[in-house]
Order: sequence, then structure tokens, then C-alpha cells
Amino acid sequence: MKKVIALMLGLILPCINIFAQGVNKPTFGIGSTVSEYPKVQWIQGETVTKFDKDKIYIVECWATWCGPCKAAIPHVNELHKKFGDKIVIIGQDIWETNIKKVQDFVKKEGDGMSYRVAYGGGQESDFSLKFMKAAGISGIPHTFVIQDNKVVWMPNPTELSEEALQLLIDRKFNLEAAKALNPAKKYDGLRDLIFKEQKYDRAMVVLDSLLQKYPFEDTGIMMKWVLYGKMNKPEEGIVYLKQAYDQHPTSTTKYLYYKVLQENKKWDVLAKETEAYLKENPGDDADASEAMIAAYAALNGKGDFQAAAALLQKFTTLSKNPVTLMRFAFINQIVPTAKLDPAVEKAMSEAGEKSLVLDPANLMLIWDLVKRNWKNGNQVAAKKLVVKTTNALKKDKSQQKLVGILAQLAASLNKGILPQDTQFKIWEQEAKK
Repeated sequence: MKKVIALMLGLILPCINIFAQGVNKPTFGIGSTVSEYPKVQWIQGETVTKFDKDKIYIVECWATWCGPCKAAIPHVNELHKKFGDKIVIIGQDIWETNIKKVQDFVKKEGDGMSYRVAYGGGQESDFSLKFMKAAGISGIPHTFVIQDNKVVWMPNPTELSEEALQLLIDRKFNLEAAKALNPAKKYDGLRDLIFKEQKYDRAMVVLDSLLQKYPFEDTGIMMKWVLYGKMNKPEEGIVYLKQAYDQHPTSTTKYLYYKVLQENKKWDVLAKETEAYLKENPGDDADASEAMIAAYAALNGKGDFQAAAALLQKFTTLSKNPVTLMRFAFINQIVPTAKLDPAVEKAMSEAGEKSLVLDPANLMLIWDLVKRNWKNGNQVAAKKLVVKTTNALKKDKSQQKLVGILAQLAASLNKGILPQDTQFKIWEQEAKK
């Protein structure tokens, strides 16, 4: 059950921008004045260049690789359909460098993402610098709510209740009232029944009543699985999650279903489900990578390490997403195994190296790959990796600090010395300054 609770906590966390080099003390946030919209490329809807004092704006920051972001889209879309004539809702894509991928995603969503959508660009884009970095935000989804040319609220999009938006329209908005209207609050009493009072039968009645009103809401789905675990009814839980997976396949539902099958060692079922999903959705986004990792887990669980390595190599070849590839590089931590198979280890390294080609400014990944090669006796490969990555970074004037750090790393390796992790942490802090 501790694993299940940890899983729940992991699912509600934002997607972290793992390539961020850190931010200084926030200079932007609630109370800040805004006038001009940062420079972006508009994919859908009427262009916004300035914030009108007489209008309310909801700027919802997302990315195609972010599961929780995509899970929030239906909710944001419903708000747009209800309040779109009174509130300007903008889906602001950030931290991506492939505009076509974003355009294709929005086109595929169709009426399910009917509000304005803008493409911001990468780490050093105008929007990223003026809003995200200035506000000290390194995780998404994240929302900026603006009224009277001021930032009045910075919630997760799931906290945007209809009642809170009505307060904005009625000019009665305040932070405490908005937080009290958080849709997740309706589960507070249920949490007490489960974790404090341990009245599981009563909790199931209350939860079923909530799910009748809010069917397949992610929080409700997670709570129901927790209840089945507390009541020692894993099979009933699997059946329920299968139903949720088939009828409302959000990123959260898919992730939870895959993890439950793994925890109960339903390897054949997991292999069948993920194979079907990947055949129908041969993409390169977070959901596809989640399914691929689950398919890998099924092969790993059955002890077919050669097939697991082949699957990893196949998707490494197909993927052009540095975040997905980085996950493949650390797949042994996502799907633990008693002993790392050499073929899997080779596939992991290939995924990591490809991730660095696509986005070389990832100090953590550089360090991990260098250590792997060095400890496996591949000292020449470790040195070549540092040189290759350094040369790629030299083309970007904004990465000269990282170039200097890699020069120090290369100097140490050339002396036959692999720096200690403590030294890496010092470099990591330097990169964030």
C-alpha cells in the first residue's frame, strides 16, 4: 500500500523541465503588472499582442510531452466553452523546439482543444524568460490568471473551478476564496475516512456517489484503487482500472493501469494492452513512451531480456524526443531488475547518447553516461562523449558556462581521474547560477 500511495503522489506532481539549468530568485508572480504578451507564434485562434485592462486572461502553460498537461486539456476546454465569451483562455506551449509537432497535436485534438494556442519555443524563448523563468517555475502544467493587467493567481489548471472563474467575472475574486473552491476539495472528507478513520466500506459508498457525479475523474480513480488496496481486493481494482482505461484513457489512468498490472505481475495482460496501444498510437509523446516502458516491463518481468533490449533499441531509433530518450536511458530505475542485462545496458546508453545529440545541455545525463562508460572500462568512449557534447554546446552562446564545466570534466578525465559525485554537485550548482 505504501507503493500505491507513493504512486498517487507521483501522479499529481507536475512535469518537471529536466533540462532547466535553474532559476534565480523570482522577480515575477502574483501582483506583477503585465502589458505586452511575450513574442510567440500563434497556432490557433485570434492573436494576442497586449493584455487588455478590461479583459480576463487565463494563460495555461503546457507541452506535448507532459502527461498531466494533456490530462488537463479537456477541463480547460470545458471552461473555454462555458466562459470563452468573458475570459480569454490561451494554451501556451513552452519548452519545445518542434512547432510542427505542436501544430499536429492541436490539429488532432480538434474541438477538444478549441481555445487559443500559442507556441513559445525553447528554454531561452521570450515567454519562457519573461514568465516561467522570472517566476521561478520549472514544472508544468502551470497557469497564470491575469485581471486588470495584473497576475492575480498562479494555480495548476485542475484548480480552475467554474465558481472561481465566476468570481473573476463578478470582480469578487480573492486567493483564499479561489483555493476553497478547488475541485479536489470534495475528496478531503473521503481521505479522512480512508487514512484516519479507516472506514473503508463507508468510504467506498461516498466515493461511488462522487464518481456518479464526476465519472472517471483522475483523483476519484486513484482514490478507488487505494480503497481496493486497503480492502485487499486487487483483482476488483484491476477490473475497475481496466474499465477506466477503456472508457476514459487519460495519461493518469493509463499510467496507473500499467503500474497496477506490473505490481500484480500480470505480464501477459500488460504486454497485450501496450502492444495494442502502441499499434494504434505510434507516436513519440509522453503517453507513447509510457506504453513502451510498460511493454518493456512486461518483457523484463517474464525474463526475456533480449526482447526487452530489442524493444528499447527499436523505440530509441524511432524517437526524436529528448525527454523520452532520457527516460529510456534510465529505464533500469523506472523498471528495476535484479541484474542489468548487458544488451539492455547497451540500449540504455544508446538512448542517452541520442538524447544528448538532440539536446546537449543536460549536465545530469552527461555525467551519468560518463560514469557508466568509465566504470565499464570504456574510458575512451567517456572522453569522446564529453568532447562531442562540448562541440555541440559551443554553437550556442547561451551555454558557455556549461562548456566551461565540461572543459574541467575533460581535463580530469584526461588525467585518468573520474571526479567524485561531490564535484558534480558543485558543477551542477554552478550551472544553475
